[in-house]
Amino acid sequence: MRGRIVEINDKVRLHQATGATLAARAEVLAGKVRARAVRDETSVACVFVHEDLDKVDSDDYPVIRERVQKALETALDGRAHYALAVSEIEAWLLLFPEALSALVSSWSIPGKHRSRDTGRLPDPKKILVNEVSGGSRRYRESDAPDVLNQAVKLGLLATPTGRNRSFDQMRKDAARCCAEHLKKGT
Repeated sequence: MRGRIVEINDKVRLHQATGATLAARAEVLAGKVRARAVRDETSVACVFVHEDLDKVDSDDYPVIRERVQKALETALDGRAHYALAVSEIEAWLLLFPEALSALVSSWSIPGKHRSRDTGRLPDPKKILVNEVSGGSRRYRESDAPDVLNQAVKLGLLATPTGRNRSFDQMRKDAARCCAEHLKKGT
């Protein structure tokens, strides 16, 4: 069977949880992943769990990420990757001006937000809504997957404009997943 991506869109708050609460939440998520695999008659290669940190990048990021990563790896037999976006997924989108304008031609990132550490921007979503988009077509959270799909289609993921520690970590995790868990051709 060829590999495929399956989404489970449950909101599970992990980054604020600790100890037994975090372990229990990770187990609930793992149970849903295993149930979905059984239902779809497939196996699980890698699980990426995305969550927004909801604050700018700081010394807390690696501590929080590692704590949740360990809980997820325990619950999912080492096949979990925690994609903790600082401060939110919109910070990743600001790394790809060409993808934004490919999705909506009138969207453009102002120079003051280009080639920056987007994880340190206090409100990337506000930047996208108020400064990047406008006119008749405003940015919506539901646009995020389409922007990232444009970034993939345009071959931009390896060359972001600017930097973001959490995006770099997610790319490393994807490479690790491919190297460790996915066989060639799946």
